[in-house]
Amino acid sequence: MTGREGEKPRGWWQITAIEEPIRFEFDDGFADDDGNPVEAMGIVHAVVTVDSAGGKTRMTSLSSLESAEQLEQMMQMGMEDGP
Repeated sequence: MTGREGEKPRGWWQITAIEEPIRFEFDDGFADDDGNPVEAMGIVHAVVTVDSAGGKTRMTSLSSLESAEQLEQMMQMGMEDGP
């Protein structure tokens, strides 16, 4: 994947829980160019749920950061708009 400015962000996911077909959880982090986790960036834990909503399917994703400092670091990187 290439970002708007041509950057190539690296990352990883580790699935931590699965409740088929309605829920899964994973840890999400940054990686270096070789795919190794960048521990200084911390980990984001995400929970994704899928349910029925008026004849349609609704997917909800909730991400939990480790600290307010991690949130601020993500915001400075422009993550409020996505990669």
